[in-house]
Amino acid sequence: MVLNWNIEVIIDFIVATLGIIVTVISYYSPKSKKITSLLFMRFGWIFFWIFLLFDGLAFLFINEVLAVFTGLLLIPTTIFIVIGVTYTIKETFYSKGLLVISGLSTLFIYVGTQPGAIGISLEAGYLRVDWIGVFNIIGIFFTSISVFYLFFWGLKTWVNSPILIKKEASIFFIGILFICPLGLIFYVLYLFETLLILVSDIMIMIGALIFIFTLAREPKLLYILPFTIHRIIVKDRDGHPLYDHDWSETNISEAIFTGFLNAVQLISEEVMHIGGLLDINLEEGILILKESKNITVGLVASKTSKLLRDSVIKFTDDFERKFERELKNSVKDMSQYEAAFELIEKYFSNFPYKIIKSKKQPLILTGKYVKIPLELENKLRKIFPDEEEFEAIKTELIRSPLSFSSEFTKFYQELKDEIKKISDEDIKYLDEN
Repeated sequence: MVLNWNIEVIIDFIVATLGIIVTVISYYSPKSKKITSLLFMRFGWIFFWIFLLFDGLAFLFINEVLAVFTGLLLIPTTIFIVIGVTYTIKETFYSKGLLVISGLSTLFIYVGTQPGAIGISLEAGYLRVDWIGVFNIIGIFFTSISVFYLFFWGLKTWVNSPILIKKEASIFFIGILFICPLGLIFYVLYLFETLLILVSDIMIMIGALIFIFTLAREPKLLYILPFTIHRIIVKDRDGHPLYDHDWSETNISEAIFTGFLNAVQLISEEVMHIGGLLDINLEEGILILKESKNITVGLVASKTSKLLRDSVIKFTDDFERKFERELKNSVKDMSQYEAAFELIEKYFSNFPYKIIKSKKQPLILTGKYVKIPLELENKLRKIFPDEEEFEAIKTELIRSPLSFSSEFTKFYQELKDEIKKISDEDIKYLDEN
C-alpha cells in the first residue's frame, strides 16, 4: 500500500503532536490544575489536536471513513470550548450556543453518513480527501462557533483586565488573534487556494500555544469577567475586627464595616447560629457571611458563586485553626493576625486585584509576604536573627531602590571583614569600656 505522504500530512502530524504535548504539560501547572473552566477548554484543545491527527491520517491513507470521523471530532471540540468559555463568563454550563450545537450535531452526523459527504481529488500535486457539500458547510460553521466564542471572551478579558495583569492579558489576546481572525480567515481562504490550509494550521497552533501557556501561568485571567471580589473581613464574637483585606478600592473603615456585619448578624442570628452560609444581596453586589466557633467572616463581591462560597468556608476553617491560640486568649490586636495573608494566597490567589489603578502605584505588603531573592533573604537572616528585626528590614528593602539591597549587603560584608582584622585583645578592651 502506497502512503500519500505530502506537506499537509506532515504539518498536521507536527502541529497535533506538539499541541497534545503542550496541553498535557499545562495541566500540571499548580496554579490552574483544578480550575473547572480551564479543564473544559483543555478537553476542547485535546479534541482539536486529535482532529488534526486524524485529518493527517485520512490524507495519508486516502480513507473516506477517517475523513468523516475527522469532521465529527469538531462536535466535542466545539462543545468543550463553548462550555469552557461560558463557565468562565457566567459560571454555568448552559448557553444558547450549546443548544444550537446540540441540534446541529445530529444533522452533522446524519449528513456525514450520507453518500457524497467526502470527495477525493488531485490538488497541489497530491491527492486530497475533502469534505464537500452540506457536510463541509456545517464543518466550517462548527469551527466558526468555537473561534467566535474564543474571540468574544478574549476581547472582553483584555478590555476589562486590571493593570496588574494587563501585560498577561495582552499576550493572551495576541494568542486569540492568531486563532481568530488570522486562523479562521486562512481556513476559509483554503476553499480557493488549497495550500492556505497549512497557514491556517500554523496560525492556530501559534495562537493555541500562547493561549494555553498564558492561562497556565496566570489563571487570574479566568476570573476577570465572572465576578469581582471587593473585600473580606474577619471579626471575633465580640464584634472586634481581626483581619481586613481589599481586592478593590473601598472608602469604608474596618470599624464601620464590622459594625455593619454585627448588625446583619443580629438580624440573621437564627441562621448564623446553625453554622451555615448566608448570602445578602446588596445594591451592587452580595455579602457572603460565614460564622464559626470564634469568628465571623464577611466577603463582599459583585455576585455569589459556588467557588467563592467554598473559598470562604475553607478560609474560615483554616483561620480558626491557624490562630487558635490568639482566639482563645481573645487577642484583639489586628497585627497579630497579619499572617492570614497566607490563607488569602491559598484560597483567593486566582482572583485579580483591582485596587491598583496605575503602574506607578505600589502594592506594599508586610515583610512576611513580600518576595525577595532567596540568597538575599538568607543573608538577611544571618545578619538579623531576631524575627521582628528581620521582617522590618525586609519590608524596608522591598520599598527601597533595587540597588540598595546589594549596597546594604556589600557594606555589611565590609564591616564584617574589618571586625575580623581587630585582635581579640582589642575586642576585649572595647567590651570592657
